[in-house]
Amino acid sequence: MNKLALALALSATVLAACSTASGPTFSASELQPRDGVRTFQVDCHGLLSGPQTCMKAARKICGDQPVRTVDSARALRDGSDPASLVFQCGAAPAEAAAASAAEPASATVEHVNLSGDALFATDHATLAPTARESLDRLLSEHADHTYSKVTITGFTDSVGSDDYNLALSQRRAEAVAAYLKAHGLKADSMTVTGRGKADPVASNATAEGRASNRRVEITLQH
Repeated sequence: MNKLALALALSATVLAACSTASGPTFSASELQPRDGVRTFQVDCHGLLSGPQTCMKAARKICGDQPVRTVDSARALRDGSDPASLVFQCGAAPAEAAAASAAEPASATVEHVNLSGDALFATDHATLAPTARESLDRLLSEHADHTYSKVTITGFTDSVGSDDYNLALSQRRAEAVAAYLKAHGLKADSMTVTGRGKADPVASNATAEGRASNRRVEITLQH
Protein backbone atom coordinates (compact mmCIF):
# COMPACT_ATOMS: atom_id res chain seq x y z
CA MET A 1 0.00 0.00 0.00
CA ASN A 2 1.46 3.39 -0.97
CA LYS A 3 1.77 6.27 1.47
CA LEU A 4 -1.33 8.12 0.23
CA ALA A 5 -3.56 5.04 0.39
CA LEU A 6 -2.29 4.15 3.85
CA ALA A 7 -2.85 7.69 5.09
CA LEU A 8 -6.38 7.77 3.68
CA ALA A 9 -7.25 4.47 5.31
CA LEU A 10 -5.99 5.72 8.63
CA SER A 11 -7.85 9.02 8.29
CA ALA A 12 -11.16 7.30 7.57
CA THR A 13 -10.75 5.13 10.67
CA VAL A 14 -9.86 8.03 12.92
CA LEU A 15 -12.52 10.39 11.57
CA ALA A 16 -15.17 7.78 12.28
CA ALA A 17 -14.36 8.47 15.92
CA CYS A 18 -14.85 12.25 15.40
CA SER A 19 -11.18 13.14 15.65
CA THR A 20 -8.48 14.31 13.23
CA ALA A 21 -6.02 12.58 10.93
CA SER A 22 -3.09 13.51 8.76
CA GLY A 23 -0.67 12.08 6.23
CA PRO A 24 2.31 13.19 4.16
CA THR A 25 0.05 14.92 1.64
CA PHE A 26 -2.95 16.11 3.68
CA SER A 27 -4.53 16.64 7.08
CA ALA A 28 -8.20 15.92 7.78
CA SER A 29 -10.46 16.96 10.63
CA GLU A 30 -14.13 16.95 11.55
CA LEU A 31 -15.75 20.36 12.01
CA GLN A 32 -18.86 21.35 13.91
CA PRO A 33 -21.98 19.94 12.20
CA ARG A 34 -23.73 22.25 9.74
CA ASP A 35 -27.51 22.02 9.72
CA GLY A 36 -27.19 18.85 11.75
CA VAL A 37 -24.94 17.13 9.19
CA ARG A 38 -21.39 15.92 9.96
CA THR A 39 -18.90 18.20 8.21
CA PHE A 40 -15.23 17.56 7.44
CA GLN A 41 -12.23 19.53 6.21
CA VAL A 42 -9.22 18.24 4.29
CA ASP A 43 -6.11 20.42 3.79
CA CYS A 44 -3.65 19.27 1.10
CA HIS A 45 0.00 20.28 1.38
CA GLY A 46 3.59 19.22 0.87
CA LEU A 47 5.66 18.10 -2.09
CA LEU A 48 3.92 14.72 -2.22
CA SER A 49 0.51 16.30 -2.73
CA GLY A 50 -0.71 15.63 -6.25
CA PRO A 51 -3.77 16.34 -8.39
CA GLN A 52 -7.08 15.54 -6.71
CA THR A 53 -5.39 14.74 -3.39
CA CYS A 54 -8.06 16.54 -1.35
CA MET A 55 -10.91 14.94 -3.28
CA LYS A 56 -9.37 11.48 -2.97
CA ALA A 57 -9.12 11.95 0.77
CA ALA A 58 -12.73 13.15 0.94
CA ARG A 59 -13.97 10.17 -1.08
CA LYS A 60 -12.12 7.79 1.20
CA ILE A 61 -13.67 9.39 4.28
CA CYS A 62 -17.18 9.29 2.80
CA GLY A 63 -16.83 5.68 1.68
CA ASP A 64 -19.78 4.66 -0.52
CA GLN A 65 -21.56 8.02 -0.02
CA PRO A 66 -21.12 10.90 -2.48
CA VAL A 67 -18.91 13.84 -1.51
CA ARG A 68 -20.80 17.13 -1.30
CA THR A 69 -18.47 20.15 -1.37
CA VAL A 70 -19.43 22.89 1.07
CA ASP A 71 -16.42 25.15 0.50
CA SER A 72 -12.99 24.97 -1.11
CA ALA A 73 -9.86 27.11 -1.28
CA ARG A 74 -7.22 26.92 -4.01
CA ALA A 75 -3.51 27.53 -3.83
CA LEU A 76 -2.01 30.55 -5.58
CA ARG A 77 -1.17 28.48 -8.68
CA ASP A 78 -3.62 29.10 -11.51
CA GLY A 79 -5.71 26.05 -12.32
CA SER A 80 -4.55 24.17 -9.26
CA ASP A 81 -6.61 21.61 -7.41
CA PRO A 82 -8.22 22.68 -4.11
CA ALA A 83 -5.69 23.14 -1.33
CA SER A 84 -8.47 22.96 1.26
CA LEU A 85 -11.83 21.23 1.00
CA VAL A 86 -14.80 21.44 3.38
CA PHE A 87 -17.37 18.76 2.60
CA GLN A 88 -20.20 16.58 3.82
CA CYS A 89 -21.06 13.00 2.92
CA GLY A 90 -24.34 12.03 1.31
CA ALA A 91 -26.83 13.44 -1.15
CA ALA A 92 -27.77 17.11 -0.92
CA PRO A 93 -30.94 17.86 1.06
CA ALA A 94 -34.03 18.80 -0.90
CA GLU A 95 -34.30 22.45 -1.88
CA ALA A 96 -36.58 24.58 0.24
CA ALA A 97 -38.65 25.40 -2.83
CA ALA A 98 -39.26 21.72 -3.51
CA ALA A 99 -40.28 21.15 0.08
CA SER A 100 -42.74 24.03 0.00
CA ALA A 101 -44.15 22.81 -3.30
CA ALA A 102 -44.94 19.50 -1.64
CA GLU A 103 -47.02 21.21 1.01
CA PRO A 104 -50.74 21.26 0.32
CA ALA A 105 -52.02 24.60 -0.88
CA SER A 106 -54.14 26.46 1.65
CA ALA A 107 -57.86 26.25 0.97
CA THR A 108 -59.61 29.24 -0.59
CA VAL A 109 -62.77 30.23 1.28
CA GLU A 110 -65.56 32.47 0.00
CA HIS A 111 -68.28 34.01 2.17
CA VAL A 112 -71.75 35.06 1.03
CA ASN A 113 -74.18 36.81 3.39
CA LEU A 114 -77.91 36.98 2.61
CA SER A 115 -79.78 39.28 4.99
CA GLY A 116 -82.84 41.49 5.24
CA ASP A 117 -86.62 41.23 5.20
CA ALA A 118 -86.78 40.52 1.45
CA LEU A 119 -85.33 37.00 1.83
CA PHE A 120 -88.14 35.30 3.75
CA ALA A 121 -91.70 36.12 4.67
CA THR A 122 -92.15 36.92 8.35
CA ASP A 123 -92.00 33.78 10.51
CA HIS A 124 -91.63 31.60 7.40
CA ALA A 125 -88.79 29.67 5.78
CA THR A 126 -90.01 30.02 2.19
CA LEU A 127 -87.54 31.83 -0.06
CA ALA A 128 -88.80 35.16 -1.36
CA PRO A 129 -88.20 36.11 -5.03
CA THR A 130 -85.35 38.42 -4.02
CA ALA A 131 -83.64 35.56 -2.18
CA ARG A 132 -83.96 33.28 -5.21
CA GLU A 133 -82.47 35.99 -7.44
CA SER A 134 -79.49 36.34 -5.09
CA LEU A 135 -78.95 32.59 -5.06
CA ASP A 136 -79.27 32.40 -8.85
CA ARG A 137 -76.47 34.95 -9.19
CA LEU A 138 -74.34 32.92 -6.82
CA LEU A 139 -74.98 29.75 -8.82
CA SER A 140 -74.18 31.50 -12.10
CA GLU A 141 -70.87 32.84 -10.79
CA HIS A 142 -69.81 29.43 -9.48
CA ALA A 143 -71.23 27.11 -12.11
CA ASP A 144 -67.84 25.63 -13.02
CA HIS A 145 -66.66 25.00 -9.45
CA THR A 146 -66.84 21.92 -7.27
CA TYR A 147 -66.33 22.80 -3.62
CA SER A 148 -64.79 20.55 -1.02
CA LYS A 149 -67.13 21.88 1.66
CA VAL A 150 -70.11 24.21 1.83
CA THR A 151 -71.45 25.48 5.16
CA ILE A 152 -74.85 27.18 5.40
CA THR A 153 -75.82 28.81 8.70
CA GLY A 154 -79.11 30.50 9.54
CA PHE A 155 -79.62 33.30 12.10
CA THR A 156 -82.55 35.32 13.47
CA ASP A 157 -83.01 38.51 15.44
CA SER A 158 -83.74 38.51 19.18
CA VAL A 159 -87.53 38.72 18.90
CA GLY A 160 -89.20 35.52 20.11
CA SER A 161 -88.11 32.61 22.25
CA ASP A 162 -84.77 30.90 21.92
CA ASP A 163 -86.30 27.58 20.86
CA TYR A 164 -88.52 29.18 18.25
CA ASN A 165 -85.69 31.22 16.74
CA LEU A 166 -83.37 28.21 16.69
CA ALA A 167 -85.91 26.11 14.78
CA LEU A 168 -86.73 28.98 12.39
CA SER A 169 -83.06 29.62 11.61
CA GLN A 170 -82.57 25.91 10.90
CA ARG A 171 -85.52 25.80 8.50
CA ARG A 172 -84.27 28.87 6.64
CA ALA A 173 -80.76 27.46 6.31
CA GLU A 174 -82.24 24.21 4.99
CA ALA A 175 -84.34 26.15 2.46
CA VAL A 176 -81.21 27.83 1.09
CA ALA A 177 -79.32 24.52 0.99
CA ALA A 178 -82.16 22.76 -0.82
CA TYR A 179 -82.36 25.52 -3.44
CA LEU A 180 -78.61 25.47 -4.09
CA LYS A 181 -78.50 21.69 -4.41
CA ALA A 182 -81.57 21.58 -6.64
CA HIS A 183 -80.05 24.17 -8.98
CA GLY A 184 -76.68 22.56 -9.46
CA LEU A 185 -74.26 23.71 -6.77
CA LYS A 186 -71.55 21.04 -6.63
CA ALA A 187 -69.96 20.23 -3.26
CA ASP A 188 -68.28 17.18 -1.75
CA SER A 189 -69.99 17.91 1.57
CA MET A 190 -72.60 20.36 2.84
CA THR A 191 -73.26 21.31 6.46
CA VAL A 192 -76.51 23.07 7.39
CA THR A 193 -76.95 24.65 10.83
CA GLY A 194 -79.37 26.98 12.61
CA ARG A 195 -77.94 29.28 15.28
CA GLY A 196 -81.06 31.24 16.26
CA LYS A 197 -80.32 34.68 17.66
CA ALA A 198 -76.68 33.86 18.43
CA ASP A 199 -73.83 35.94 17.00
CA PRO A 200 -75.69 39.13 16.01
CA VAL A 201 -73.92 41.37 13.52
CA ALA A 202 -75.89 44.49 14.50
CA SER A 203 -77.90 45.85 17.41
CA ASN A 204 -81.32 44.28 17.95
CA ALA A 205 -82.54 47.61 19.38
CA THR A 206 -83.36 49.00 15.90
CA ALA A 207 -85.39 47.70 12.98
CA GLU A 208 -82.39 48.02 10.68
CA GLY A 209 -80.20 46.06 13.09
CA ARG A 210 -82.76 43.28 13.47
CA ALA A 211 -83.06 43.04 9.68
CA SER A 212 -79.28 42.58 9.41
CA ASN A 213 -79.36 39.85 12.04
CA ARG A 214 -82.02 37.92 10.13
CA ARG A 215 -79.61 36.32 7.71
CA VAL A 216 -78.18 33.18 6.14
CA GLU A 217 -74.40 32.92 5.79
CA ILE A 218 -72.88 30.68 3.10
CA THR A 219 -69.24 29.59 3.24
CA LEU A 220 -67.75 27.98 0.12
CA GLN A 221 -64.43 26.18 0.54
CA HIS A 222 -62.45 25.10 -2.55
